[in-house]
This record gives sequence, C-alpha cells and structure tokens, in this order.
Amino acid sequence: MEPITKIINAVCNLAPGKNPFECAIGLIVVVVVLRLEVGRNAGNMPHQNVGQTSVARVARCKKLLQQYAPETIGLLAFILLAAALRIRGSYAVESLLSEDGQVDNPSAAAMAEIARQWPMLVTADTLLSLQAMLRLLVLASSVLRMGGGPSLLTQEAAAISCGAALGRAALVAYSNVYMLDGPLGGYLPAAIELFSFALLVILCRGIRPCALMTSVLTLGVAACIAYRNHLSLANDILADALFIFAHVAELLAAFAYLSHAVLLDFEVERVTRGSVALGFAHVIMPVQACLAAYYFVQAFEVVPSMVGAGHPFQVLQWGCVAQVGAYAGAALLHWAEYLESAAQEPATNPGTSTESGAIMPRHAAVPAVL
Repeated sequence: MEPITKIINAVCNLAPGKNPFECAIGLIVVVVVLRLEVGRNAGNMPHQNVGQTSVARVARCKKLLQQYAPETIGLLAFILLAAALRIRGSYAVESLLSEDGQVDNPSAAAMAEIARQWPMLVTADTLLSLQAMLRLLVLASSVLRMGGGPSLLTQEAAAISCGAALGRAALVAYSNVYMLDGPLGGYLPAAIELFSFALLVILCRGIRPCALMTSVLTLGVAACIAYRNHLSLANDILADALFIFAHVAELLAAFAYLSHAVLLDFEVERVTRGSVALGFAHVIMPVQACLAAYYFVQAFEVVPSMVGAGHPFQVLQWGCVAQVGAYAGAALLHWAEYLESAAQEPATNPGTSTESGAIMPRHAAVPAVL
C-alpha cells in the first residue's frame, strides 16, 4: 500500500495551489489506483482456471454488447454527428482566414483565435453541447428500459431536472445571448433540451403529490439562488437568472441522484445488477458532468464586470465540480457493489455444492432473483 500513500500525499500537497477540478481528478486517480492495488494484493486468493476465466470474460462482453445495443448505437450516432459537425466547423473557420492567415473583421478574428485555443473542439461551447447529447442518451435509456429494473432517475430527480431543461428552453426562446457557439452550437442544443424535457416528463408520469411538492420547493430554492447570484451578460435579470437557475437545478438533481443511489445499494443490492439503464447511467453521468466542470473551471474566465449579483462564477464552478463528485460517488458505490457481488458468486453454475457435498439452489442463498 506504499504507492497509494505516496499518491495521496502528493494530491494533498497539490490541493491548496490547484483549482477544485484538478483536485477532483486527482482523487479519482487515487481511487482507481486503490482499486488496482487491491486487485493485485488479492492475487493470492484462489481463482478459476485461466482458460475458463478468459472464456467467461468473452461471454460476459458479448452479453453486455447485446444488453446495451440501443445505448451503444445511440452513442455512436451522436459521435458521428459531432464529428461531422466538427469537420464542417473547421471548414467554416478556415473560410474566415485570408490567404496570409490574417482576419480583418474583429468578430471573425475572435472566432479564429478561439479556434486556435481549442483545435479539437473549435470552441469551448462544444463541451456543453456534448454534455447535452450524453444526458439525452441517459434519459432515452431510462425511458426505453422503464420496467426493466431500477433506475436512478427517480420521479423527484426527474422533476428537478425537468425544471432545469424547461429553464434552458425558456432561456433560448427568450434571449439568444446564452446560445452556444461553434459547430455543435446554435439550435442543436436547444432541440436536444426540448427532447430531454419530453423524456423527463415521461419519467415524471404518475409522480406522487408529496414528491411533486418537494420538487417544486427544490426548484423554488434554485430560483432564489439564481436570483441572488447571476451574471450580467444579457443585461436582463430574467435571462441571466435563468442561466444560473438551470445549473443550480441540475446540481440539486445530482444530489437527489446520489441519495437514491445510496438507498438503492442498501435496499436492492444484487437486483440492481440486472438493470441496463442503471449501469449505463453510472457510466455516462460522471462523464457528462466532467465536461461541464472542465468548461466552467478552465474555459469560463472570471470577469468581475460580468457579475450581476452575488457570486455566479463560484456557483457555476463549484456547483459543476460538486456534480462530478455526486455522480462519481454514486458510480463508485454501484461498481463496488457489483464487483463484490461478482466475487462472492459461486464459481459453478446454478446448483452449487456446499462443503458437505449437498446441492444448494441459488435462490436459497440469494434473497433476490436477478
């Protein structure tokens, strides 16, 4: 465990002088190294035959591909769409440049400079567009898999996220100041938010009155925070507050997601392993949260003149980093339970033998059926 101790000390020494996003990444690296170290130290435990293990892993991969076929197809479709728009955006930037590589128009020069700073994405707003795409995939998976197992998008979390999506849609309809730029910008993210809103409405169907009241009160708290902490980009308090409101509502929905993940792991245990939507959400949600956190920490520079009221930059930066922690924490709880359950399963097929040689059916040892 000595390498892990050195890494933890290094992360702690870097923390005071680094931004919160870099510290969060460092902690995630520590968790990954810890998992690898535990697996290496557990090498003395009895295992199956190497050939049998390889065959089992191949069979498991095939099963996962079959289970996650719709999600994989959707992810590939969004990747191809993003790549096509990115290639088209590079051509648009090159058209702004003259033969000697200079730009006379100030606005075009600013766009060309941003493209030089973000050569892979053309503009930093592409990160938020990709985030919207990944979030739409998770919502589509949850709707598609309704009834196929537990989901972390509870009615309360879905209702809060529904308010956030509605706020983004209203912001685009009310003002174009906060509209995303770049090859993946424009009305594409707005259309994605509308689709997300429709899917969230489906997930909220049949919500209980008490849960609806809790969600409405939570959105009211988000609105108060946004009113007291907003930017001044649009010079319109409603537009500026709507932008902060959407992000604060997403933060509160992330913590509702995390709290349900904790309760789900304790109450459902091994039943959660059979939910495709659950596993897909645990993989994608931390990734989409990292995109927004990287944008607001690295690309969204703090400009005092852009502050309309309160501390909007701190709300955006720390809120997005907290979302990464919430989604990553939920994912770590799930995969730790998954690996522990997989390790405790008998090596043989259903109908394993006990030490006395008797055959014990699996349902006698496992309280829930997969």
